[in-house]
Amino acid sequence: MVIASGMTERRALPHLLRRLVENEGLELMEVRIPPRHRQLTNRLASQLVCAAWYDRAETERPDKFVVLIDADGKDVVRLLREFGDVTGSPTITASVRVAAAQWHLEAWFFADHHGLRKAVGRNLGRIERNADDIQNPKERLKSLLEQPYTAEWAERLARAVDPSVVESRSPSFASFVAAVRNGGNARVV
Repeated sequence: MVIASGMTERRALPHLLRRLVENEGLELMEVRIPPRHRQLTNRLASQLVCAAWYDRAETERPDKFVVLIDADGKDVVRLLREFGDVTGSPTITASVRVAAAQWHLEAWFFADHHGLRKAVGRNLGRIERNADDIQNPKERLKSLLEQPYTAEWAERLARAVDPSVVESRSPSFASFVAAVRNGGNARVV
């Protein structure tokens, strides 16, 4: 189960993780987000983990939670440290891993510029080789779309990009995928 910051993540992440679900047999149970558009904090992430754990019957509980935070260009190491003690309660036996998008999930779309260009139907302009270097990716998407950027657009763009290309061109997405896989790059809480 993934805990993330908002509706764009809720709509996009299942599509960005489709390769893991299809090819590696991993199951994404759900993407949970804070209620009423609240900012995802350590405490709120812990509450969401607890709620998700106790909402399910014992046989249906996740074996792992991955908390995805938007770094908004801040120091990722510091943010991971701040979220380092996300725990549900002593009775929760699932592991909790934390990963961060360098800016926002939207930068990941730019990693597959061919898929993104096809989805938006126009030239993207100059794109950085490392998608995590794109500052303010939401603003860039808004200007490319020439219309409001919505969660529906996030889902459409996530369907259009190739997750393997995104993983190869975005270290923060690769770290997130590692957390989902239980890989060595993920921070275990």
